[in-house]
Amino acid sequence: MKNLLLSLIIIIYSASATFAFEDCLISTNKKLSDIKIEDNTVIDVFPLYTIMNEKNTLIIHPLKRGNTRFSVLKNNKDIVLFNVKVTENETSIEPIEGFDILQIDCPPNFYEFELDLPPIFIMEEDS
Repeated sequence: MKNLLLSLIIIIYSASATFAFEDCLISTNKKLSDIKIEDNTVIDVFPLYTIMNEKNTLIIHPLKRGNTRFSVLKNNKDIVLFNVKVTENETSIEPIEGFDILQIDCPPNFYEFELDLPPIFIMEEDS
């Protein structure tokens, strides 16, 4: 009984944090390399490898709440610094010219959709 109760508590708490943080994509038209993160306990930044191997997209994955910065080398000559703020509901990155920033997993609003009613079957009587 004690193990069952403990298992239920663990399941409830793990399910409540499902939509806690939101990942982001940063892309540009030049090659991005040499990623350096100021506080790697707040975010993880890694490149997205594509079929064309362009290396121009980064994924920012938040790990906990906080503020941090990270830098990348753009086109092997320009260092670009990004400021990141992570809250439970949002990951915000200050916009920089020449970069597109996209949040990729917004939590759903539970009241924004309607479910279809189940089909109604009418039985016809044989004559």
